[in-house]
Amino acid sequence: MVLLEPRQLHDCRAVIEAVRAGKTVVVNLAAMASSSGQRLIDLACGGISAMDGQALRLADAVFLFAPALTPIHSA
Repeated sequence: MVLLEPRQLHDCRAVIEAVRAGKTVVVNLAAMASSSGQRLIDLACGGISAMDGQALRLADAVFLFAPALTPIHSA
């Protein structure tokens, strides 16, 4: 599992590459402005979706991204 705290929009690439490598990624957007954070999540969701991966919102500014074969369940 990888924990990322992006500070810029281009950090989205690290999220997508980690999921492509088969890792589950938790993204904490606390260090980003809300508009930039939303854009990063939109881009990450698109990239993850293209790989049949999964996305789950854990909290206001915390998201989980997982590869296609990793089961995730929300409680």
